[in-house]
Amino acid sequence: MQPIYTQTIILGPALAANHTVVFTLPWDVTLVRVSHVNSTTNQGTLDIGTTSDDDIYLDGVTIGELDVPVLENTPGDFVGSQYPHILAGTAVKVTITDHASHMANVAVVLWFAPG
Repeated sequence: MQPIYTQTIILGPALAANHTVVFTLPWDVTLVRVSHVNSTTNQGTLDIGTTSDDDIYLDGVTIGELDVPVLENTPGDFVGSQYPHILAGTAVKVTITDHASHMANVAVVLWFAPG
């Protein structure tokens, strides 16, 4: 099995605004899975992209509700219907939009495979 790198984002307890997380990876990777959830019935959306195109990898998916995670893990779940290949040093941007609904205990986990 190839090594997997994960990036975990946890926000809580209650969101009062939108949140953005930006990070870089030291090697080329492929985004193969994204899990997302919040503990309320309130809806928000998740975008994953770069600082120059914030939804190039995952566009406006509804974050899971009531502690039931949603898993994006097939090529069709991502923009362009393929697993996103991300070059080393790319500034990856994760945008969590609350839509003033005040989600709580938001968790997002991204799984990357090398190459």
